[in-house]
Amino acid sequence: MRLAGFYFAIILGTVLTQAQQIKIDLTERMEDDKIQKSLAILPVYRFESDSIEPFTLFGVDKEELGGQQEPLVIRKFPDLDYTNDTGYTYIYFSGANNDINQGYCLTLIGNYRRSTRTVYFYVDRNNNLDFTDDGPVDSLPYALNTIEIKLRNLTNANATHQLRLTRMKYGENYNYRKLLDEHFKKHSGNKKFTSINYCYREQRLNTIGARFKFDTDSFTIALKDMNNDGLFNESCMDRLYVGGYHDVIHTEEMALQLPKIEDNYFEWNQKRFRIVNIDPAGNYVTAEVVEGEELIKQLQMGKKIPEFSFVNINNEKEEIKDYRKKPTYIFFWNEENLSEEDTSYLNKLRLEYSDDLNIITLNHGDNHRNVRKFHYYERISWPIGFSSYKLGKLFYLEAIPRGFYLKKRLKLENDNITPKKLYEMYKEKY
Repeated sequence: MRLAGFYFAIILGTVLTQAQQIKIDLTERMEDDKIQKSLAILPVYRFESDSIEPFTLFGVDKEELGGQQEPLVIRKFPDLDYTNDTGYTYIYFSGANNDINQGYCLTLIGNYRRSTRTVYFYVDRNNNLDFTDDGPVDSLPYALNTIEIKLRNLTNANATHQLRLTRMKYGENYNYRKLLDEHFKKHSGNKKFTSINYCYREQRLNTIGARFKFDTDSFTIALKDMNNDGLFNESCMDRLYVGGYHDVIHTEEMALQLPKIEDNYFEWNQKRFRIVNIDPAGNYVTAEVVEGEELIKQLQMGKKIPEFSFVNINNEKEEIKDYRKKPTYIFFWNEENLSEEDTSYLNKLRLEYSDDLNIITLNHGDNHRNVRKFHYYERISWPIGFSSYKLGKLFYLEAIPRGFYLKKRLKLENDNITPKKLYEMYKEKY
């Protein structure tokens, strides 16, 4: 399946050649909708011996342990002179896989108990059970609640994975923390679980991208490292997302990267693009405009638009099917991009052609309260309703403002007509 129907962003560093090839620099670790909701916990266990259960036994009841598995034996310890109350955990990172350990990096935690001491995270970054060759230790001072840890892929020095660890909050969600405490104590096998108060919320910052505004367009583009190895171009594994500038990144809309790079397509603003290259470390994406191919991501001319409902300025629900008896103009706008020309011609259409034309203006993206203030103080005469993320997707809304002209029975006649152009058309017609 091709990447048809996905948004595209042109950002700082873009270079447009005669062949219409575009390089897109990706500079920011971004949060998608799942990371914002994630409640993943990094459990902390008490360190009592240099012989440690492998990560495969995390979360397994003692009764389910079955046959003995070889423990992990620490070969060399870090300098622990400034620490006590040592604990340990495992951080998931598949970019350091080897014969000793797969997928998880053993991590010693110095001063794991909550106190005024700095907490030190000694991550075995290369999974060799030697803590003397992993670079500087990561530290979390008493005054801070969050730390970000960067891990480098062993086969590509430019490829990195980042994760954010946040202290559990005292005095909040007592019942939830109690359940977590009971869960980890019950499922820790032979390990000595410390306390949920000493554990951390784990967020994997495995989405990299950028946001950019250009002329009247604004976009977001991102790559997601699905297996958390610091590489962002692994076919049939990693994913691509492009969407609105203000939109939260929706993981269900991410497209799987196909094995052949030239088979990966997307569309934006009535143009079709082919992926030319994705940098393994996620630093950039290169694409080119494809001429002469039919667009998939658009409403069909001459066909009825899908039925939908919206809420008007008075907080009343309306159905689009109630507008089918005469031509209808649907105009998507927001305060940032609404021009004086658009406002003027919307007023003209409303005043001069209301008997012949339905007008529906849908604000897309602004705060409803601010829109109502705008309606009141600017004395807007044309009707206002509210769009939504779902409605924007229904209309393949890639740029604002944008107007759709429908004939009777809601059949699409024009999918990108300004209020001025529509007014001139009606002026000539009547």
